Amino acid sequence: MEAARAQRHGVQVMTLEQLAARLAGGFITGIDPEALRDAIQASVTDSDLGELDNIKALPGFVSAAADTLHKAWRAGVDLSARAGEDPRLAAIAALEDAVIGRLPHSMLRPCDLVTRATERLAHAPALFGSIDIVGHSELSPCWRELLFLLADAVAVRWHAGPRSVPDWLAGSAIEVLRSDAASPSLEAVTCATGHHEAVEAMRWARELIASGVARPHEIAIASAAPAAYDDVFLALRADANLDLHFVHSVPVVSTRPGQAAAALADVLVRGLSQARIRRLASLLGSEAGPVAQLPAGWTRLLPGE
Repeated sequence: MEAARAQRHGVQVMTLEQLAARLAGGFITGIDPEALRDAIQASVTDSDLGELDNIKALPGFVSAAADTLHKAWRAGVDLSARAGEDPRLAAIAALEDAVIGRLPHSMLRPCDLVTRATERLAHAPALFGSIDIVGHSELSPCWRELLFLLADAVAVRWHAGPRSVPDWLAGSAIEVLRSDAASPSLEAVTCATGHHEAVEAMRWARELIASGVARPHEIAIASAAPAAYDDVFLALRADANLDLHFVHSVPVVSTRPGQAAAALADVLVRGLSQARIRRLASLLGSEAGPVAQLPAGWTRLLPGE
């Protein structure tokens, strides 16, 4: 958003994994989480996983195994080299071998991405120009070596802001940019219920807009778990005539087209019935679509049975 407002044409926003894959070239990408889960699911049936054999059929194993592999890869742990140290490491290394064999050749682990990207460092100036690391207070060990090498080829800036700077950045060619910590004024309001909280938040937003203190796009209403307040804010949005943007999206069934899609799905899955057809017709409207050819008042002519 900041780049768009500043009209910074040519800026690319990407993760460190995407940056490494871009530098590696070709059709190379990081490992897709869904593809990893599918590969693990296919591997557990015909692979000897040692210690993990007793639990590989349990619910949740696929998710736990995917998280374990991701953490090991991001930490830069060479599982195959450390397989002889512990039976559990040997089991995870066996799982890794089975999974890598089932993934597409274009999907590489972080360590493999770094190796491929390192071989093409000469292309970094043309691909990236300068690199800014924004919003990070730490970086996974697997990407640090590549970042150091990139700093020797292009200008790399670490935007620390008011946060602490990792110790491993000391002595490197990476430029660290700091800024002073913000000191906003804080005010506490006690509310009885979640609905009361939402009402007070809307009053606060309206007051800021009406007084000219802030423009609508400068106001944010945040929560540790915003989904719990979605229904309340959806109702208040219509009552207060304030257009709210839900950054975490809203349920599709909270909109009329979403309800129409749900009604159609209900007919397709459960079969035809008068109640389901009536619901679908009311949501589609009588002016357009397949319902427009029916005579006016057709719902009153049909008997209930």
